[in-house]
Amino acid sequence: MKLPGDLNLTAGHKDSHTDLSIIIPVLNNAEGLRRTLTAVSKQRYTGGSFETIVVDNGSDDNPEEAADRFDVIYLEEHRHLSSPYSARNRGIEASKGEIIVLLDATCVPDPDWLREGVKAIKQGNDIVGGDVVFSVTEESTISELYDSIVNVRMEDAIKRRNVAKSGNLFIKKSVFDSVGLFPEGLRSGGDIRWTGKAHKSGFKLFFSEDARVTILPRPLRPLLKKQWRVARGHPVAWRERKTFLKNFIKKGILCVLPVNPATFLRSVRRSDHYFIRRKWLRLFLFGCFIRLVMGIAVFYGTFQLLRTEE
Repeated sequence: MKLPGDLNLTAGHKDSHTDLSIIIPVLNNAEGLRRTLTAVSKQRYTGGSFETIVVDNGSDDNPEEAADRFDVIYLEEHRHLSSPYSARNRGIEASKGEIIVLLDATCVPDPDWLREGVKAIKQGNDIVGGDVVFSVTEESTISELYDSIVNVRMEDAIKRRNVAKSGNLFIKKSVFDSVGLFPEGLRSGGDIRWTGKAHKSGFKLFFSEDARVTILPRPLRPLLKKQWRVARGHPVAWRERKTFLKNFIKKGILCVLPVNPATFLRSVRRSDHYFIRRKWLRLFLFGCFIRLVMGIAVFYGTFQLLRTEE
């Protein structure tokens, strides 16, 4: 069966009436998808029916085999490979739910995750970001510990910046009808741009501590790739918000300066793990290195942006 947007429906089925649609993009993470779907299948949710839609974004490790063990709809996105936002868009287009639940294949939701997220939506919120907790131990590497204290931070994003990350997000379908889908083809930053636009359009964002998922932190190489990709995309977002010059000058100066120790220590103190607080100096020095990498990425992204506008 051929679906709009160059999609292939290869597995799963849909009920005649569906209250929720859980959409999970995946790219070369079949094992993570298996863990995610296992946790979804064990949800203590009795509030209505839901469908689970997996969208493969060009994987070569056969996530379809992992998905086949569960009752899911399996789609393949061919037009914009390696773009989780395009994969999510294809899932939204094929969905039947009145509430869209965006979940990453790196996340393992708590048993009450779905119930708590839906409860927050039904309390009058339009977009609900659930908590994201990193699974770290004393044996975790410095890059993994750093990832756990500086990335995602859903509560801070929603309460301080009025934006949200898309790895654990509950959204009324009517918001997409009003705002539109995510920007196509992006590798990173599309969630911040879209939720910021939704908030400015008058939709209410809310953070739910109880709609919790657990995620594994990134080792060094994946973390560097992630930070580079995010920073490289900043110039495009700045241009859209008409703050390019101010942010470019600010980032250009900051990339050659050390991380603010007071700000960094606040991030360290937020952690519940004593071993993170004990390694604060190594984490601080690693953070200075990451800032330099991201500063270079901003300059590279700016160069690419200027080239496309010539």
